[in-house]
Amino acid sequence: MKMKHAIAVAGGMGLMALAGCQQTPARQAAPQPKPVVAQVQQAKPQPKPAPVVRKRAPRKPQLIKIVGIGYGSESTYEGYTPGQRRLMAIRASKLDAYRSLAEQLYGIKIDSNTTVSALMARSDSFRARVNAIVRGARVVSVTPLADHNYETILEVYVDKAFFRQNFIYSADGCGADGCYPDEAYRIEEVRCDGRMNCTTARH
Repeated sequence: MKMKHAIAVAGGMGLMALAGCQQTPARQAAPQPKPVVAQVQQAKPQPKPAPVVRKRAPRKPQLIKIVGIGYGSESTYEGYTPGQRRLMAIRASKLDAYRSLAEQLYGIKIDSNTTVSALMARSDSFRARVNAIVRGARVVSVTPLADHNYETILEVYVDKAFFRQNFIYSADGCGADGCYPDEAYRIEEVRCDGRMNCTTARH
């Protein structure tokens, strides 16, 4: 009997061991879904449109003619031949004409000196100077005059804008480019009757 009871207990324990081996493992926890992070794209700044550059039509130069007149006299030096005297007089008149052109184009510098004593002018002297480069001048004529003198006429064409930019005077309302002389200074004509009643008229 004891032998049967021991076999029965051993068999029961073996069945329990087999039953434990056949049990399924516990289920693992399901992975939680990852939170979806919304990606917000920043709006890229759009480039500014390029400024519209309007091309100006090239300005046509308005040429005006400047004339310079010069004079020269033959030298009285006896050592010169008649031909030398004539050529030197023509040369002198030509240089004088160039000086006249330079004075009109670039102006003239005048140095003046006056001495006053006891409210009376004792001496008065002045000196004129011009320093300029004149290009493109053309000899119009060389004319012999009386008393062995010669006259030379030169001319040069200059753009009207040259005087607008280099005119030394200015007036109100002329702008940065200056004014033409006829725009800055208008001619005034004064008319008077027999009773000296005068009126001013601008042109």
